[in-house]
Amino acid sequence: MRILKSKLKKRNMVVFLVSILGVGLVMIFGNQMEKPFTQFLLLGIMLTRLIIVDFRKFFASRYIKSTIYLLFITETVRFITEVFITSDLLYHTFTDIWVSGFSFVLRALSTVFILILNDQMSINKHLAKTLDYRSSATLLSQVFDQNPNVVLLTDMKSRIIYANKQTLELTGYEEHELIGKTPRIFKSGLTPRKTYDELEKALRAGESWVGEFINRKKNGEIFTELSKIMTLKGVNGKPMFHLAIKNDITKEKAYLQELEYRSNHDDLTGLLRRQVFIQRLEKNIAVRNDHSHYFILIDIDEFKYINDSFGHLAGDAILVEFSDVLKDVFSVKAHICRFGGDEFAIYLHDYEPEEVNGLIKKLANILENHPVTAISNDYRLKFSYGSTKIELPFDFSKVYEISDKKLYEHKASKNDLRR
Repeated sequence: MRILKSKLKKRNMVVFLVSILGVGLVMIFGNQMEKPFTQFLLLGIMLTRLIIVDFRKFFASRYIKSTIYLLFITETVRFITEVFITSDLLYHTFTDIWVSGFSFVLRALSTVFILILNDQMSINKHLAKTLDYRSSATLLSQVFDQNPNVVLLTDMKSRIIYANKQTLELTGYEEHELIGKTPRIFKSGLTPRKTYDELEKALRAGESWVGEFINRKKNGEIFTELSKIMTLKGVNGKPMFHLAIKNDITKEKAYLQELEYRSNHDDLTGLLRRQVFIQRLEKNIAVRNDHSHYFILIDIDEFKYINDSFGHLAGDAILVEFSDVLKDVFSVKAHICRFGGDEFAIYLHDYEPEEVNGLIKKLANILENHPVTAISNDYRLKFSYGSTKIELPFDFSKVYEISDKKLYEHKASKNDLRR
């Protein structure tokens, strides 16, 4: 709504000046003027007050327009009646003249009020023509229904009073199933409580809020929404509604999660990539510096022979099988990484030395009883390893160097035994 305040002030000033000057002339010179001339002067004041009103104003609805016009008609009839009463009173006592003058001033204030009401309720001409063609509710519904986003409107008690067709298509609910309910109808129980707390805090402060909800459709399907929720206020500044505009980002979230997983994990084995592994190891040691920490480096014995003899596809299958066994054995308080080729790294925290040795023995026992089907049911995988307890201050390159040396010492000792 655009109000031209300068024009409104000018009209108000004209109303006051015409009313006060005209009434002043009547009060001062009324006894010297003839009655018809006095009546003519008073009618002139009335017409001036009506002419300065812009009847070309456009209003948001015909009801408002009719109310404004009714006020003007009522005021006009009362004014004409008062003109004749006042003109008769002017020829009686001095007190009657001042009473009439005061009454005219009150009438001027009444007209100013109607002018202000007229301006406050008037709207843009082109919008008014559209609203005359369709009701505002129908137009608003069409605007929201053509919006590609989910749109929800609730009252201040969070009861849904409007849901566009995109809301119905996405959630599977019918309109009558949502109206009067609260958005809790979509709750899946998977959205963190912190999200709702932040939302409530923002709305209480009169601020907009943007965040994600993990919601549930009518058929039970889970979906993720990116929501922007704001408070709509009335002309008096009082909060009246909450408007939520939402996007279904389920596919985008899944895609981003897939990208994040691929960036953190080895494509073949699903184990952590080297850099991610090192970052997690360093972070964990910094946070849990009162725990014991171990680094184990492992590689598969005779892996080059396997690749050369049975092919790289068989070698890949063995890497996957070996990784699965590592995941089973080192599943608690551990991070596992494919360090490169057939070399694997394991980080353990909060273990005693005998527990670490027990896990390594468990790995060896499982592999002894686990035939490598990609090669032969009689073939069993063997591995060499180097285990190091991490001391603080921590330097990964030194820890790796020590473990790598122990690994090759272990491999060399097995080769000596074979000879």
